Amino acid sequence: MAESIGKRIAQLRKQHGLTQAALADWLAISRVAISHIEMDLTIPGERTITLMAGLFKLSPFELVMGTTYPTSKAERLPMSACCYTKLELDLELLNNDLIWLARIEIMEGEMNAVTRMKTEIRDKWIARLSDWDTECLNEIELKNLCKGREVLKNICSH
Repeated sequence: MAESIGKRIAQLRKQHGLTQAALADWLAISRVAISHIEMDLTIPGERTITLMAGLFKLSPFELVMGTTYPTSKAERLPMSACCYTKLELDLELLNNDLIWLARIEIMEGEMNAVTRMKTEIRDKWIARLSDWDTECLNEIELKNLCKGREVLKNICSH
């Protein structure tokens, strides 16, 4: 027997540490709408499924596969969904810079150059992450931004 689409969504929401209200905010729908979907009182539309799939880092088809989601609706789903936010991209770019810094071999006489590079990268990312302070971020994005700042602070302070 196929799993209900509502049950699948509720399970994924909980795995990602989201409340119904937080998921509703991400999708620009009401918390009551999320509740109705999870209780299988309503079937989410293709737009909602696509947005949820991206949030859960799945393709829309992966989200509905093996569930009670109607085949006629599943056939209209796009092959992929945007899975990463602009903030997530920035944090990954920061991570790449920090990994690169960690791999630099410090040779005798080049300590000043490495220190300068670390300072330049730190200053660039402090400014770039401070640009996010003016954005409307949800709870998860705020946590991710804080983690990025903490990693930056810890790595560049050594």
